[in-house]
Amino acid sequence: MGSQRNELLSLIEQHRGVQDNITDAVKMSGILPQPTAWASFINSLLLWVGCITLGLSFIFFLAHNWSHMSRLVKFALVELALVLAILAYLKVQIYSVSSSGALMLGAILLGALMAFFGQTYQTGADPWQLFFYWAMLITPWALISRFVAIWLMWLVLLNLSIGLYCDVNGNPLSSIVEGRVSVVWLIFGFNTFSFVVWVGLSQKLQWLQKQWAIRLLATVAGISITSLALGYILASSGPSVLALAVWAVFLSSLYYVYRVRAIDLFMLAGSCLSVIVVIVTFIGKEVLDHGDEFAFLLLSGLVIGLGTGAAFWLKQVQQEAQL
Repeated sequence: MGSQRNELLSLIEQHRGVQDNITDAVKMSGILPQPTAWASFINSLLLWVGCITLGLSFIFFLAHNWSHMSRLVKFALVELALVLAILAYLKVQIYSVSSSGALMLGAILLGALMAFFGQTYQTGADPWQLFFYWAMLITPWALISRFVAIWLMWLVLLNLSIGLYCDVNGNPLSSIVEGRVSVVWLIFGFNTFSFVVWVGLSQKLQWLQKQWAIRLLATVAGISITSLALGYILASSGPSVLALAVWAVFLSSLYYVYRVRAIDLFMLAGSCLSVIVVIVTFIGKEVLDHGDEFAFLLLSGLVIGLGTGAAFWLKQVQQEAQL
């Protein structure tokens, strides 16, 4: 479908006989979604929104009536809802949207059960342990379901665990690297590793070949390393060679994979945005320290020029991909 769309757009841009019948050509190519496809999308969207809101509303209901319920009632309600979600998963067709939604609801309720247990009996566990053990307990579900959203939820829980662990116990990298080390280094390392593993496994596992999930992981890793580069540029001690070097290596790797080996405009556009932000920040710090009013004009022109150049380059890459 994507190749048909690209071919049609290429013909339109090259003025090859379809300008007068664009509407008919689009209909005949079948690239527009049919009414049945829209109905399926809306049904799936409503199902997902319903499952997630049902789980969250159940948690809010128990939290609001916490003082009016006994321990037995609270745990009975949570466990009953969890069992019903699992039964719904077992009853519907496996690997369907309904089964995935039921499993997502069960994963949410499992976390609620763990939180209520810790709140009721005051186990003294640190907050990071809740999210870590929550991720560990839903790991078998993620393996069985082969569902992308569950795996992304698993990664989010581990990211929260890393951040909360560092808040309580300090950053373990501080003993390796001299000076104060930002927790963002851990977030970047973990998400970059997850991104590489996900892309590698997607070559063999078809259910992992979801472009939106791969791009989401790349975006999180890119935001993390860009934040590190910006943080060290704006630090009073000056930019860190390590942060800028890792940032350059990361973007170079993305360029090689998604420009040389295969073309992905989303990845390239994100890389361009990161380069523009870092360059403007670096130059802005130097020129704004002098307090010159022309510095703002210079930065404005720089942003416009870099943005225009990036857009022109991406357009050329797009045309090359359509050939």
